[in-house]
Amino acid sequence: MMAAGCSGKSSVSSVSNEVAQRNSPSPLPTPKNVWMTEFKQLNGTPYLYAPIYVAEQEQKSIFKQIKSASSEYGREYMGIDIRNYMFVHRDNLSAGKLVSNNNSRLLEMEQIGEPAPPAKSNPDSSRRDWIKTVKTLWYVQVLADTNGDKNLTDVDRKQIAISDVSGANYTEVIKDIDKILLVYPKGLARRLVFYISDNKHFVGDVDILSRKATIKQLPALN
Repeated sequence: MMAAGCSGKSSVSSVSNEVAQRNSPSPLPTPKNVWMTEFKQLNGTPYLYAPIYVAEQEQKSIFKQIKSASSEYGREYMGIDIRNYMFVHRDNLSAGKLVSNNNSRLLEMEQIGEPAPPAKSNPDSSRRDWIKTVKTLWYVQVLADTNGDKNLTDVDRKQIAISDVSGANYTEVIKDIDKILLVYPKGLARRLVFYISDNKHFVGDVDILSRKATIKQLPALN
């Protein structure tokens, strides 16, 4: 792979090293200490969920960060090093984790479902972004340290996945994402994802119900 506008052995070597690092990511140890905080209800379902995150900070600091974290459009706990989620059925008390281990990082979780109608007293209120019945959960996940900085962050390669509201049937729909440019909802059942992978631009049409994506490479910019 050649980078546009680059020449010389050092530039080629730098790009080659970057590609090699991304294709053979550095394994990171599984966190020894993790916390699980308060459970929240998934509206319109019998399930409650709680994040499982790395406990490198004081517990009080974590609680403060979680309470102030953005939840716009159903996104939860952005910026916190979440490694898993616990789901519990409120009636039969069955429980399970989203993924089998805590080796990856979940950058984002979004609730997708039937939106609540605007409040009659205030049609412009934030209630319009509130989910009445959650149907599906959408995740952005980092599996490995692909840039060699010994951390799992948004800079590393990502993938998009979907699960049931119980956390079951976790399915990867788009892999090898270097940068997400835009996620464009097409109703409740489909989404367009514009992203970059290996300096190439792609668009993925994700069918949320079937959990499959049709991916097409966009024309080169130059």
